[in-house]
Amino acid sequence: METLLDVLVRVQNRFHALGMRRKAVLSQLPLNVTLLLVAVVLLFVDPRTLSAPAFVVGQAIALALLGLCAVVPWHRLPAWAVLAIPLLDFAPLALLRPGAGGVISGLGLLGVFPVIWLSGSGYRPRLTVALSALASLLMVWLPLLALGAAEPHSLVSEIVVPFMLVAVAVSIAVLTMSGMAQQRRVEELLARSETRQRLLDTILDTVDVGVLLLDRDGKDVFMNTKQRQLYLASVPPGATEVDESELLVYRDGSDQPLGHEERPVARAVAGDTMTREVFRLGRGPESRTVSISAREFRDAAGERAGTVLACSDVTEVIAAVRARDSFLAAMSHEFRTPLTSLLGYAELLQDDPSLSPSAVSDLQVMSRNARHLRKMVDDILAASVEGSAPDLPRVRLDLSRLVQQAADSAAPDAEAREIALTVEADGELPILGDRSAVARILDNLISNALKYSDEGTKVTLTLEREGNWAVCSVADEGFGIAPEDLTRVFTRFQRGDAALRSGVPGTGLGLALAQEVAELLGGGLEVTSQLGVGSVFTLRLPLAGQNEG
Repeated sequence: METLLDVLVRVQNRFHALGMRRKAVLSQLPLNVTLLLVAVVLLFVDPRTLSAPAFVVGQAIALALLGLCAVVPWHRLPAWAVLAIPLLDFAPLALLRPGAGGVISGLGLLGVFPVIWLSGSGYRPRLTVALSALASLLMVWLPLLALGAAEPHSLVSEIVVPFMLVAVAVSIAVLTMSGMAQQRRVEELLARSETRQRLLDTILDTVDVGVLLLDRDGKDVFMNTKQRQLYLASVPPGATEVDESELLVYRDGSDQPLGHEERPVARAVAGDTMTREVFRLGRGPESRTVSISAREFRDAAGERAGTVLACSDVTEVIAAVRARDSFLAAMSHEFRTPLTSLLGYAELLQDDPSLSPSAVSDLQVMSRNARHLRKMVDDILAASVEGSAPDLPRVRLDLSRLVQQAADSAAPDAEAREIALTVEADGELPILGDRSAVARILDNLISNALKYSDEGTKVTLTLEREGNWAVCSVADEGFGIAPEDLTRVFTRFQRGDAALRSGVPGTGLGLALAQEVAELLGGGLEVTSQLGVGSVFTLRLPLAGQNEG
């Protein structure tokens, strides 16, 4: 059963939505009901009072005012016109007080009803308070004047009731103005909040990213247009409404549907954080590949309120990347075959004693350029193969020996350019890694040092232990790297301005791939350089004893 307070609160919340006529009737009704109660009390206490002319006229005026509230088209009149009713309410009260005042005391306090109506209207509070004070005084003084009893002491003795009514009027006016100010502030905040909500909805429906908002129980709270499209892609063919567990969700590259606990929504509800994980929605040509990220959000109290999932459609991107990789792999294979033949025949021709020195020199140029082209092809192929680097085999290797072998391979190029290539090592440096991968790093570092060094300079390879690290430094005396280029020296397809001006050929892939492989082996690659002095590339790899076990 609802309590009286609940009923009053509900009526108050609905009161502002009513029309002016109903508001007027409901505002006048409490006074009429109270006057009816006065009549009932007088019926039992002093029935003769009911027939007094003043009492009858007062009740009639009160009923007439209630009737006016019900029949007057207040919506066609100014908003302040309805305030004439509470002002007129003081007339029946002025008639009732003298006749029934001797039987029922305190009838003057009934003036609180019109006072509340006037001062609570919010219309010109100073004026309504003044009118309430004037009407209250007239309510108690006019009967005295009419009866000829307007003595000074009589007038003063009746001042208490008007004073109380004025105090009520002031209090109600202050509370009303404060409430109206707060209401305006709330309405302003609501309007701004609604504007922001509409802006957010427009943005979410405009962006090409699916957004799904789940509450703490995993129920859908919001889904933008893009997310709805992705959802439809995962619905089985012919189905209309399906449970989340029945949606066609796969790992990218797999045809086995994910179990309930592996699905993105279930994981997000369980509190897992996802970052750009790739899934496939649906089957056949209409399927979509999506990258999903998920984060939970908390309310103002810090409690978990739900989860937000962002789904990016990467179908075309994945297809383009795979097409690119296939093309590069095929292109690299097609290039390697003729290059291998060219190198093989060039080396055979160089052994022919009948060739003139100039012909041998030409063959050496051909071989050098063919090797350079093959290295570029190998770099492009390595850059195009994604996901293979983490699976590098790990075997025990001696970094000092690998460096010496790399130096021996580069010795002919160094001699041809009159560059002194030296190795300084303090013994064996055991590491765990892939031989070809480490050799590729060393070849890149040494070949770069030779390419960007002038004739007559030197390149020094230094190997040493630093704590748990095996360190190989490749120092040259070339033209160096500008400070603004150092930040992107390990970025794919990026080359410094000095390198471009020098005319030295390159793809900008060697150092980037070298750093990636070094990091996969648990190490790193660093560089320091000074323009006009040279550069030092430092390779750090964990010693074998730190990787084993």
